[in-house]
Order: sequence, then C-alpha cells, then structure tokens
Amino acid sequence: MNLAEVVRQAVDLHRQGRLAEAEQRYTAILRDKPNHFDALHLLGVLRHQRGEHAEAVRLISAALVIKPNAVEALLNHGAVLAAQERSREALASYDRALAISPANADAHYNRANILHVLERREDALASYDKALALNDGHGDAHYNRGNVLQELKRHDAAIASYDRALALRPEHVDAFNNRGNALRALDRHPEAVASYDRALELDPCYPNAHSNRGFSLQALGRHAEAVASYDRALALGSGRPHADELDDRGTALIALNRPEEALESYDRALELDPDHVSALYNRAITLHMMNRRDEAADSLHRALKVKPDEIKLELALCMIQLSVLYADEAEIDQRRAAYGGSLDGLCAAAEDRQRLIDLGQCVGSIQPFFLPYQGRNDRELQARYGSLMCQAMAARFPALPMAPPPQPGEPVRVGIVSGYFRTHSNWKIPIKGWLGQLDRQRFRLFGYHTASQQDADTAAAAALCDRFVQGPLAIEQWRQEISSDALHVLIYPEVGMDPAAAQLAAQRLAPVQCNSWGHPETSGYPTLDYYLSSDLMEPADGAEHYTERLVRLPNLSVYCEPSDLSSLPFDREDFGMRPDATVFWCGQSLYKYLPQYDQVFARIASQVGNCQFVFVEFQKNKQITELFGRRLRDAFATHGLLAGDYCVVLQRLDPQQFVTASGLCDICLDSIGWSGCNSTFDSLRHGLPIVTMTAALMRGRHSAAMLERIGVNDTVTTTVDDYVATAVRLATQGAWRAAVKQKILANVHRLYHDRACIAALETFLIRAARGGCRRHGD
Repeated sequence: MNLAEVVRQAVDLHRQGRLAEAEQRYTAILRDKPNHFDALHLLGVLRHQRGEHAEAVRLISAALVIKPNAVEALLNHGAVLAAQERSREALASYDRALAISPANADAHYNRANILHVLERREDALASYDKALALNDGHGDAHYNRGNVLQELKRHDAAIASYDRALALRPEHVDAFNNRGNALRALDRHPEAVASYDRALELDPCYPNAHSNRGFSLQALGRHAEAVASYDRALALGSGRPHADELDDRGTALIALNRPEEALESYDRALELDPDHVSALYNRAITLHMMNRRDEAADSLHRALKVKPDEIKLELALCMIQLSVLYADEAEIDQRRAAYGGSLDGLCAAAEDRQRLIDLGQCVGSIQPFFLPYQGRNDRELQARYGSLMCQAMAARFPALPMAPPPQPGEPVRVGIVSGYFRTHSNWKIPIKGWLGQLDRQRFRLFGYHTASQQDADTAAAAALCDRFVQGPLAIEQWRQEISSDALHVLIYPEVGMDPAAAQLAAQRLAPVQCNSWGHPETSGYPTLDYYLSSDLMEPADGAEHYTERLVRLPNLSVYCEPSDLSSLPFDREDFGMRPDATVFWCGQSLYKYLPQYDQVFARIASQVGNCQFVFVEFQKNKQITELFGRRLRDAFATHGLLAGDYCVVLQRLDPQQFVTASGLCDICLDSIGWSGCNSTFDSLRHGLPIVTMTAALMRGRHSAAMLERIGVNDTVTTTVDDYVATAVRLATQGAWRAAVKQKILANVHRLYHDRACIAALETFLIRAARGGCRRHGD
C-alpha cells in the first residue's frame, strides 16, 4: 500500500471518530517519514481532541515548520493554544492565517473569539462583522457577536444578533437565554420571561434560564413564581455555585414578607461565598427591617471589607441608623444623632467626584423613609440628604432641555410620576382626583407608572391620561420618555417611597416640579420647587418645615370619593373583640406609635375598665410587633394592669377586612404625631368618633383637618391629658358618643367631591407654568 493510500485511510478513520485506529496510521507514517506534514498536523489535531494539548501544540508546530503558510494548520494551532489559555499566541496564529488568506471567514471568527477572551470587545466585534460579511449564515458568529454586544451594553443590537442566530438555528438554547438577558437589561421583562420560557421548553433542566427567569419575574412583581424559579435553578445546579440564586431568592422572599426565610437564603449564599457583597447588603437591609440594627451594621461592615469604596454600602450604613420602631424616646434622640453624623460622613465621602457619580447609581435604592416617623421637624436633615442626592444625579446625567412656557391658548402639559397608579392610598389620595377632575380643555395629562404592579386602577389611570407610560423602565429611558413630552409641570405625589420616583425627582425634567403629601415629608431636593399641601392640615408656620415652597390648597387639598368597600358579615368575635367591651380602633401602622405615648392606652384602660384596644400587626416581620407588644406590657404594668386583658393585635387585614374590623369598634384613637389619613376617611364613613391630637407638623394633623372640614371638632385635642379625657368621656358617656356619631354621619359628605381644591390647583398650575408664581430659590 502506498503512502498516499495510508494517509487517506488515516483521514477517513479520523473523520469517523475512530481515533485509535487513525492514530496508529499517523504514527506509522511518522516512523517512516518524520517530517510528513499531514501526519504531524492531523495527529496534533487528534491529540487536541483527546485533551492532550501540550503534545498537540508540539506536533502542529512541527508541521508549521515544514509548511509555515498552511492556513488550516495555523487555525488549528490557534485553537490548541486557545485551549491552553495561551490567548495572545493563539491570536498571533490567527493573524498569520489572515495575512495569508484575508477572506477566510473561519479565521476571522476564531480571531474574534480570542479577542473576546482578551476583553478587546470592540476589536472582537469588528472581527465578527468581517466573518459575517464573508459568511452571513454563520450562526455561532451571530450568537457570539450578540454576547459581545451584550457586554458592551448595546442590548438592542445584541437582541438583533441573537434573533439572527435563532433564525439560522431555532433550537439554540443559549441564544434564547442570552436574548432574555438582553431584554432584561432593557427592563423588557415580559419579553425576557417569554425568551427564558422558550429556552426551558428546549431544555427544562437549564439552571441559568430558571435563575434568570426568576429575576425577571421578580421585576414584574410575580415574587412567588420567582421563588419557584430560583428553587428549580438551585435543585438543578448540583456542583455549581448557588450564591447568586440564593441572594436573588432572598430578595423575592422579602417581597413576599417572609423575612426569616430570606435571611436563611442569604446565610446559605454566604456559606458558599462569604464575600458575596450583594448577599451581605440584602441581609443587612432585612435585619434592619427586623430592628436588628447592630447585626445589620455588622453585615455592612463585612461587605465594606470586601469593597471598601462601595458607596452604596455607606449609604445603607447611613440609612439603617433610623430604626423602624423605638423602645423609648431616648432611643429616638440617639438614632437621630447617629443618622445625622453618618449623613455628614456620606457627604464627605461624596466630595470625591467618582464616588459622587457612583452614588448617582444608588439614589432611591434605600431612603430615609423612617425619619419622619420620629415626630420631629426634619427640614435641616432632609436638606442635607436631598442636596447630596441631587448632586449625585447631576454628576451622573447631563441636563436636559426644558420646554418653553405654554403659548396663549395652549394647554398646560402636566406629568405625574408615581409607582402607585394602582390600588393604593396614593392613588386614592391625591392622584385619582387630579386625573379625573383637571379641566381637559386647559390641561394635557401624562402618567408615568414607574412600578410593574398593575390592576384595574392602573387601567383606569391610563384611560384618564393623554399619554400613559407603564414601567418598569431604566432611568435613562424614563428620562427620554418624560423629556419627549415637553412638560410644563411635573408632579411627584410622593418622594421617599418609590425608588424610581426618588431618582427622577432628583433631576430637573420640567421647568416646574412639585412634591406632595403622599409621603408627608419635605424631600430636601433643590430640584423640587413646590410642595402641594392642605391649608387645613398645615400649621401657621408650615412653610418653615419644607425646602420646597409651600402651596396651601384649600380645605383638604384633595378631591376624593367615598370608598366603595363594603363590610363583610363578621362580628366582633371573629376579630377577638369582646361583645360587651368598649372597643377602641387603633389600626395605624405600628411604627406610627411613638413610645412616649404608650401610657395613653393604659391611662384610658385604667379609667374605662371593660375596654379593648385593637391594633394590626406589622406585616413585614414579627419582631416589630413583638417590640410593640413589650412596650404595651410595660406601659400597662405601670398602672397595675395586664396588657393582654386589653390589647388585641390582629393579623394583617386586606382592605375589606380592615373596613369591617374598624366598623365593629366604638371609637377610633388616632395615632399621635402621625395621624391617619385614608383610614380616617374609612372610619368617618362608619360615623366612628375619632380622638385626635393636633401635632406641630402637617402629618400629625390629617384627622383634625377632616373633622374641622365636617364641623365636628368635639374630639380634637391639643394635649395628651385632653386626649385621654376625651377618649374616656366617649367610652363612658354613651349619649354623647351617639351624638358625635350622628353629627359625623350627617356631615361626612363634606369630605368628598371638593371642587374648590381642584380649581385652586388649576390656577396654580397655569400660573406656575406661565412663570406667574415665584418658584423656590427665585
């Protein structure tokens, strides 16, 4: 048999995968012809296939000594070097091949892969483009090009590349998964979920697709499904790191108000990766909401050892100085001072330009939500905080062009930014009334719903707007959407709760920008010009409490309608209330109850006797409810009473249960310092007498203003002693209580359908848009 025939047989065996037989023939050839190019080259390829990369390099290198310009050998040489992670040598081999054969699509493709490994992404992209110009049907080139574009954050272009790869290879599972990742990066989560679902149809045991799907489901507010997806990823991921999935799973569990399980998930992540910064951060936030501040701080300090300059961690360390609930009044002073000092440190850290830009990425991620629940004037602290947040956003984003004032006869373009265009207190008061009542001949209305959660009220809001944009969107996209509408006035019903609203409010996106009392606290943002508030709720010195210019709209400042919620057919026993007791409704969020007023309940009980106080648990975790219970036990014990004989703590109620429970009570005790609002509206609908004490700040005067509006001032008090005395009188003088109730029922209609506040709002909006109002700082 001649040599050519032996070579042919060896190659045929090699192609058939019969490597041992092919190897025998290549070896036999080389015994007789040590410098036989094909035998050296192909035996090197065979050894590469077996994972014997060092021997493969030796053999192919020897072949290239014989034929230095053999393009196929140069490509294989590059592949073997790449397998040994000798990327720069592999690149040199591909460059030699292209110098000889510039139109070789495979050489351009392989070169692009190596450039990608070397993180020379723009060069890799150019090489993929050259490969595809020569062979547009190269599906892997389209797929890998998409991966590079994804890393370059050119997500739209990446999606186009993945789509082309899938057109050529419809069952490319990785392309569906990575396409989902690109859609997710654009906050196009419904499409991302569909892409992950397609990947999982092709491969139900693909852990990354389950995990990524969980992330997008979480962004869509489908948290229970997200947990299920993470659990499936974890079950499939035997032998691979799970820390990221466990971290994300913990976040979804938090959204489901399952903090103990979330902590367990974060701790499992940290067992796998003790330096997992995100898990340490999320663990800290969870511990903070449980009032375990010292443990939360320890977690953040651990994270800072891993990333010493991570300003998001420093921001969180500042915010956790504010407790959810306090054991006593002295703790409020301590935590307030600690927060102020930490805020000073954060401001100093942000003097570094790059750190300020980095802070711009964190605005809204964690906010001083619990500061106003301390019952103090926060203007000075909020001014420092708000100024810093606005500086950070200005460092991150350039200024946008502003719309000119409206021309005579042109409608004023008013935008509303909120995460609560849905069944929520901020929708009921004030958004719904604004959208439904502003004169559509004089105003065009734009709604920007920054959150993913939607319901029937979302659809109602969209129908009331000239244009409605449904989120979530990336902050860059929100800027574009809002700027494109050329607004004259932009209103934030609240600043301090929704993260996206906090980021957008810290920028100048319209010539006139307003805050309002959905979260009744000054923002401190120099980007917000006005604070839209209630004349009846504001004290005489109210303007001193805001960095924004205070606008006192008439009466309650809101147009609202009676609730359409009906009571359920329950009785007192269903809620743990005694049929023969005088029952006081105390249904506010527990963190509204300041410790210095705990004695109020015990003092009332000691004088009334057979009575009960009905509270509602803190839904996010049991620790807050337990601390509040300890405070009540201590307060009652000082009067020789057992709190358990008088206090009922209900499990979290849905809105209809809440209305039902409150209607079964005799008297409502308003929380002192931060008054009820929507709950007061609901209580007054029942004719429930409300004992309230006017506070120094607007947020402590909601109920008093409502009672003044309907002309029932009998139960409005100004001191703790008067508050207790009024509650006792209502409980012990049935005839007076009945008279107060009758008066409320006869006049409660005055709370609703108030056009005076809408007319005043319209006047303000037109004057402000046309430059007729002096804006803050002018």
